[in-house]
Amino acid sequence: MNELANEPLLLNPDVVVVGAGIAGVAAARQLMMQGVSVLVLEARDRIGGRAYTENETFGVPYDHGCAWLHSADVNPLSALIKDSPGFDIFDHGALETQFYCSGRKASPEEYASAEKSEDALYDDLWAYDAEAGGDISIHDLRTPKNEWDLLAHLRKGEFEAGQQTKDLSVIDYQTQHESGTEWLVPQGLAAGIFKALGEVPVKLNTSVNKINWGGKAVIIETDQGNINCKAVVITVPTEIIADETLKFEPRLPAEKVEAFSQLPMGVLDKITLQFKDEFNSLLSDLHTTTAYIRDHCDEGDVGSGTWRDHLIRPFGQALDTMFVGGQFARDLTAEKDADRLAFELALNSLSDVFGADVKKLFVKGHFTKWHADPWARGGYAYSNIGHNHKRETARLPVEGRVFFAGEALHGKWASMAPGAYLTGRQAAEEVQSSLDLPTS
Repeated sequence: MNELANEPLLLNPDVVVVGAGIAGVAAARQLMMQGVSVLVLEARDRIGGRAYTENETFGVPYDHGCAWLHSADVNPLSALIKDSPGFDIFDHGALETQFYCSGRKASPEEYASAEKSEDALYDDLWAYDAEAGGDISIHDLRTPKNEWDLLAHLRKGEFEAGQQTKDLSVIDYQTQHESGTEWLVPQGLAAGIFKALGEVPVKLNTSVNKINWGGKAVIIETDQGNINCKAVVITVPTEIIADETLKFEPRLPAEKVEAFSQLPMGVLDKITLQFKDEFNSLLSDLHTTTAYIRDHCDEGDVGSGTWRDHLIRPFGQALDTMFVGGQFARDLTAEKDADRLAFELALNSLSDVFGADVKKLFVKGHFTKWHADPWARGGYAYSNIGHNHKRETARLPVEGRVFFAGEALHGKWASMAPGAYLTGRQAAEEVQSSLDLPTS
């Protein structure tokens, strides 16, 4: 990025973009390519938002946030990654998922039960006639009756959407892409996306407090001074607008604020552990494998045991990432010694299956804690039941001067990186159309 670290704020760009995540950078890049002057403002000391690859923590590319190219066969970001020199794809969706119960690998019968429950929930989700029955929760569509049903709901809920299925809309699920083709990027998905998008002018460590959009110019009030512009593109997470942390003068229309309030943030965190190289020998038969581990599986007792979701040895590295989501992730983040507790949780889960030597090989860990990030509030937004249509209401511009983009505001790619990318580009097109700005 073209970081403007010590330079004064540009006083009169055509467009200001608030937020240097995928949506903001995509919008800025498209505007720049059309000859529009633009400035991106970012509250953090880095670009990326919830799409962030870094190499310092573990010495290898580590995606703190989005890491998968979901539905990669139709994902518009897939071509960007494949065409970026130095970036590869790994077909994670082609691998067999592993299941472990009570310290042992699941039996063939248990594998069959897990697959049966997953398929039954999937079939019911797509068979449900929402036009006739109205929107309902995924939980109420197919209430869990055994431990394998419970796992299926965890996979659709906390481990995927970052929220329990009792809060997740069936219509919202039916709206979104899910082809089953899932790719990982060994060099980092976020790094690949931002390399492909290209540079934009970004002012970091600049918090936007208020958008004054009622006068001749749009005035952006920041903690570094004010900026005048013709239009502003807002790409912050939904809750920052819903609770009016970011203020508008005049206030946004009530239906706009209501739309954002119906798209709360789900929480999905990573607890990533690094081990000595002997870890690879200990788990030599597992390579970039998703594994669900449960401490015990008591038939008929839905509440017994707890499933944990692991990505074991990504790309053959001596690492493990355990995913925690929903209220559990929020509660763990709030603990006084959250990092230590998170590492112990993940280590205990692994050692239950692979033995106590796992703990002896542990080097260090990282817990993402997205809920504690005031500029994120979580991983991505889910739709409250009956409010899936509010994604589009939230996205629509206001008075041809205030524009919106982000993963939460795209129907088919909601909660995924393409949603941010596509709405960013769409906002840029709407800015040019509304303001009659130059085009190349």
